[in-house]
Amino acid sequence: MNGKLQIGILLTFLLMICINFTSLAQEPAKKYKPRQFRKEPIWIEMMNDPNANYYLTIRAFREYWKSRILPEEPFENHELDTFEREVGLEQEEESEEERKREHARKEKKRKRKGKPDETMLYAAQVRAFKGWMKAVKPWVREDGSIVSPEEQQRIIDAQSEERKKIEELNTPQK
Repeated sequence: MNGKLQIGILLTFLLMICINFTSLAQEPAKKYKPRQFRKEPIWIEMMNDPNANYYLTIRAFREYWKSRILPEEPFENHELDTFEREVGLEQEEESEEERKREHARKEKKRKRKGKPDETMLYAAQVRAFKGWMKAVKPWVREDGSIVSPEEQQRIIDAQSEERKKIEELNTPQK
């Protein structure tokens, strides 16, 4: 009898562990802490999280790079590139001279603190972030949530069907 009781307790314990793991798997969207935005590159994780808020991800990027030097792309033209303005890292009326002065100030501060140069370390992620912004921007809702790929496909399919119906109506009958 004692052995059956121990097996029963063990099975109950295992059942509780399984229930706990399934509830963890169904955990809602991850909560990001804004006070970490400045210190850690949380924007990388957020960019790869389909449940992350678009506006909060932009804010995390801006806060992280506000006191750092943003990596430059080869052949980048600051006059034509609006990325820094879009994410709020530079002002609309900021001149090239002001931009260079700000860059020098950040570099001097980085060297004084003895921090490693993160500019090239995160160059690929910044490039990916720019692409993510362009790809996701049309699918952002007012609250900052991003339309899921399944919803995007449903919208595209519905628009295609609607376009076909309109074309059929506008095609002259022979």
